[in-house]
Amino acid sequence: MIFLAGYQFDWRVVTDRWHLFVAGAWVDLWVAIIGFALACGIGLINALLRTSGVPIFSIPSFLYVQVMRGVPLYVLLLWVYFGIANITGLTFTSFQAIVIALALTGSGYTTEIFRAGLGAIDRGQMEAARSIGLSRVRTYGHVILPQALRIVVPPLGNTFVGLLKGATIMAVIAVPDMVFLANELNVTLFTPFEVFAAVAAILIVMVLFFSAVVYLLERRLRIG
Repeated sequence: MIFLAGYQFDWRVVTDRWHLFVAGAWVDLWVAIIGFALACGIGLINALLRTSGVPIFSIPSFLYVQVMRGVPLYVLLLWVYFGIANITGLTFTSFQAIVIALALTGSGYTTEIFRAGLGAIDRGQMEAARSIGLSRVRTYGHVILPQALRIVVPPLGNTFVGLLKGATIMAVIAVPDMVFLANELNVTLFTPFEVFAAVAAILIVMVLFFSAVVYLLERRLRIG
């Protein structure tokens, strides 16, 4: 093949530094986990506001979702890291910036996921719970949310996988994840195929693992 002519593959660049790639993958994973957890918290609160039926809450919630789903993660990351500092003087570390960006982007999707899950529960159950003396908070906590959880697990899992892949853009603000490491090695040793193939392979393994976890959890919830 012509495009391979003259190129000497050197996989030792990866095998001799495998521990660095693993360390970088841990950074990606933890950033995605923290961002996802925050996105779920924001999304659940926003979904409750969206379904409240009170325009002063539901309209801003709707607009928030449209903005967070419409702005690309890359743009949002640069806005959080550079834009806010210029306007307000409030600065974030690169780690904080990517977590915030992932949380904001993810919350646009988790809001809709939770809203759909809550909407799928028969409103008669809310009325029945209230009629036996349960408060609104206890009704949601003991009746509505446990049932909604069975519905929202699969799409939440897909959202996490999306955030995990999206987290790799943190390299542009010098967070030392595996993409940042791969780029540094490429600049030094000029081995783009090997280092980025390693990154792709690690991401594929991580995505397959978490997809399997979500599938098993979904089956367990369905059986339960």
